[in-house]
Amino acid sequence: MKKLTLSVAALTIAMMSYGQTQCKSLTKDSVQCKNTIKYIEGNDQQYPQCYLHDLNYVKPSKVLAILCGGTTEAGKNCKNKTKDASKLCHNHRKN
Repeated sequence: MKKLTLSVAALTIAMMSYGQTQCKSLTKDSVQCKNTIKYIEGNDQQYPQCYLHDLNYVKPSKVLAILCGGTTEAGKNCKNKTKDASKLCHNHRKN
């Protein structure tokens, strides 16, 4: 019995330190949402919501990959793609 109590206590502590909680919103079928959200310190939301239910959520913009602006030794345009701000691939950037 003592081992069971210690196991339950350890499991509870581990779950609390994980820092995530379940979304408090309801789905279209009136069932609680199963998405988990990360706890943000200082965020005093009464009902924590996932990105699907949070009206203030803004999806982070993705950086699109573009073709490298460098040229090969043969004088042709490089065909590598890059997301770097310099618009040069790893072969053409100066390290």
